[in-house]
Amino acid sequence: MVHQYMVPVYALLVKAGARKIDSLPKQYQVSVAEYLAEQGK
Repeated sequence: MVHQYMVPVYALLVKAGARKIDSLPKQYQVSVAEYLAEQGK
């Protein structure tokens, strides 16, 4: 189950370099990647 409030949190950690997208829990990887792609527009 993906908690939507965690997607921006994980995205911030990825952007800051504290986490890599591959190290996130599997169920969050796609949601975080989509969120980061949307933020990049």
